[in-house]
Amino acid sequence: MPLTFPSHPATVLPLKLWRPRWFDGVALAIGSMAPDLAYALDGTGLPVWPLSHQPAGLIAWCLPLTLALTWLIRRAAPVLAGQLPVAGPLALRDYGALGESRHRWPITVSSALLGAASHLILDRIEFAAPATENVMHVLGAVTLAAVAVNIGRHRLLRRWHGDPPPRQGRPAVFWAVAAGVALPLVALIPFLPGATLAHTSGARLLCAVGLGLLTASLLVAASRNLAAARP
Repeated sequence: MPLTFPSHPATVLPLKLWRPRWFDGVALAIGSMAPDLAYALDGTGLPVWPLSHQPAGLIAWCLPLTLALTWLIRRAAPVLAGQLPVAGPLALRDYGALGESRHRWPITVSSALLGAASHLILDRIEFAAPATENVMHVLGAVTLAAVAVNIGRHRLLRRWHGDPPPRQGRPAVFWAVAAGVALPLVALIPFLPGATLAHTSGARLLCAVGLGLLTASLLVAASRNLAAARP
C-alpha cells in the first residue's frame, strides 16, 4: 500500500500551493494520514479498522481525529519550529507561523475530509494495480520534497500566515521531554499485537515520535506562559 508518509500527504499538499486560501494545509496533510493512524490500535479490540478505510470512517474516525491533531499541531508549531535548524531552502523555522494561522471552520473541515478521501482513493488505485506501489513510494517522496522546498524557498508560510513568533528556546528541556516520551513507546512497539505487520508498526512509530514532539512543544509553551504570568 502507499506509505502513510510521505506518499499520502504528497497527494494533496500541492492543492495548498495551487489555491492557498481554499485549503488548510495542516488539515490536508493530517487528514491524508488519518485512516492509517487507526493501525496503531491494532489488537486493542477497538472497532476502528476497517472503519477508518471506509466511507463512514471519514466522518466517524478521520474527521474528529484530524480536527484534534490540527488544533494541537498549531499550538505546538511555534515551539517545535524553534528547536529545528533553518535547513537552507526548507526554512524549517518558518513553520512556527502555523501557530498564527487561522482558517474558517468550513475550510478546515473540508480539507480534513478531502485529505482522508484522497487516502481511500489512492489505496484503491494501488489495490487495483499492485505494480504501482513502488512507483507511488518514489513519486510521493519526490513530490513532498518538491513541495517542501517550494514552500521554504519562496517563504510561503510567511506570505500566507505572517512572520512566525520569536524563537522559543529551551532546547535541552524540549529534546529531553521529546525523547523521554517517544523512546519508551518506540521500544514497546516490537512487543505489541501485530508488531510483525509493517503498516501497524509504521503507524505506531509515527504516533510515538509525534506524541513525543507534541508533548515537548506543549510543555515548553505552557512553562513559558506560566513564567510570563508571574508578577
